[in-house]
Amino acid sequence: MAHELDSTRAGKIRMAYADHEVPWHRLGTPMKGLQTAEAMLEAADADFHVAIAGVAAVDVDGQVILDLDGKPLMVEDSRATVRINKDGTYDALSTVGTRYVVQQNLDCLNRALDIVNSRGDAIVDTCGVLKGGREFFASIDLGGLIIDPTGVNDKIERFLLVRNGHDGKTPITYANTSIRAVCKNTVMVGMKSALRVFTARHTRNQDAAISEAKSVLELSTEWAEEFQRTAELMLSINIPDRSHSLDKIINTVFPTQKGETDRQKTNREEIISVVRGLYPSAKNAGGFGYNGWAVYNTVAEYFDHYRDAKPAERAMSSMDPNSWVTKKKHETQSAILSLI
Repeated sequence: MAHELDSTRAGKIRMAYADHEVPWHRLGTPMKGLQTAEAMLEAADADFHVAIAGVAAVDVDGQVILDLDGKPLMVEDSRATVRINKDGTYDALSTVGTRYVVQQNLDCLNRALDIVNSRGDAIVDTCGVLKGGREFFASIDLGGLIIDPTGVNDKIERFLLVRNGHDGKTPITYANTSIRAVCKNTVMVGMKSALRVFTARHTRNQDAAISEAKSVLELSTEWAEEFQRTAELMLSINIPDRSHSLDKIINTVFPTQKGETDRQKTNREEIISVVRGLYPSAKNAGGFGYNGWAVYNTVAEYFDHYRDAKPAERAMSSMDPNSWVTKKKHETQSAILSLI
């Protein structure tokens, strides 16, 4: 499955999320109101314990090979991570090196909360388990960035992405991002598009390394200030409905193609008709006024929710910073700012 979420033996998906927004895959346990890290982990079945075990050699039939004194033949330069489930069962996760040190999911999440605790409004928004238990992720909601120079009170989401691995490859990761982590793809996109990323390997000096995360991940205002300036600049650009300015932006984002067929022309005109219909809505000009910010949100709404594509593909393209959809959004922003 595209989400790569793990499930329990009973078939329960190992994920939990604050119920203010349902994930695109509609899986996991919804949680009402503010929840502790422990409660979110328990709801996601991510509160298991991971232990280090020795690795014994086995033959092709899966039988442990014994040496002359009857003891299992051990692989000396390797260890294994083992998940201890709440029902007393075990799951082998991965082989790791002898220097590997386990970081439990709860510890990893609590460290992240410690980093952002000074804000006072940070809460665990999502958490889940990926790839058979070998990876853990969570999103801590940092509170939105408010775009409000004229009382429009628009909110841009901000999260601290938390990632932990029990596979010997995935480092402990904290990253500032605007992407809400709900699956494998959103975790990777969130890391790729993050303003700041901190990683630490699972070794004995991980505690010292993680102690530096607070200074490295100090919630920088650089991106927020720049984004806010751009958004407020777009808000200041007057773009009436059915105006020449609106036509110019739409024709830039959805241009006539060279050698365009009748079918392509019809499709383009239908798209433009949808965009024009969305512009006056309460989510756009009806809420923010007839301006560049409303136009930007209109085009984004079309690409995120109305273009002809499967919902999962729309979601992935909208979250991918390198997708053609994201490039179209940047193109829209540039077209709006060119009107100044």
